[in-house]
Amino acid sequence: MSSVSAYYNGKTVLITGATGFMGKVLVEKLLRSSPEVKAVYILVRPKAGQSMQERVANMLKCKVFDRVREDCPNFHEKIKPINAELTQPKLAISAEDEEELLTHVNVVFHCAATVRFDEPLKHALQLNALGTQRLLELARQMQNLEAFIHISTAYANCVRKCIDEVIYPPPAEPKKLFDLVEWLDESIIQDITPKLLGAWPNTYTYTKALSEYLIQQEKGNLNIAIIRPSIVGASWHEPFPGWIDSFNGTSGIFIA
Repeated sequence: MSSVSAYYNGKTVLITGATGFMGKVLVEKLLRSSPEVKAVYILVRPKAGQSMQERVANMLKCKVFDRVREDCPNFHEKIKPINAELTQPKLAISAEDEEELLTHVNVVFHCAATVRFDEPLKHALQLNALGTQRLLELARQMQNLEAFIHISTAYANCVRKCIDEVIYPPPAEPKKLFDLVEWLDESIIQDITPKLLGAWPNTYTYTKALSEYLIQQEKGNLNIAIIRPSIVGASWHEPFPGWIDSFNGTSGIFIA
């Protein structure tokens, strides 16, 4: 067993965005490569007429879990769904669930985000930036937290020709933007969005840049890592070659 796999023995992990493409891969890899992980909490909201329980049940039917299902048929028992909504104050988590997370979680992986390039600015801000801020507030209260891992994007700083492993000044002051979109009419926000974005090509990269800055400013004493993946395609080898759950972007081109 590698030192990374061994590290998670007995650990409790919290993952946001677990029902998404990157999130499912992370959950599967964690459960398969570190079978002694104690528990994996996942934040899930009801969506498209499905309850939290239905969404989790559908997620676990996914083919990506076939290999871990074969090795450990009861793997689902370690997955503990928490009803939550990143766009709501305190993440809309119940007091009982919050207490459980604050007591037990050792590592947080923040994968949840809207990845739509044409997402209206207000919603992109609420989920990608304000949601990150609210999760940080929760994480700072966790009694046994060892690391907070934020999934950003290689394109958060795409306005620069050279990008180093540093946090750059944000395109705007996040708190002022939060206030702005809170009281402005949606149609006005839409009209001024191009001016606000400036050199950023879309609301996705713009809000991801804001999120990185927010984390730097509000991390407190947390151990933070920011991951900047580029375009993600189908799996090369694990859990089996060629797995993907979306035909968006380059994957659609490859298949065509």
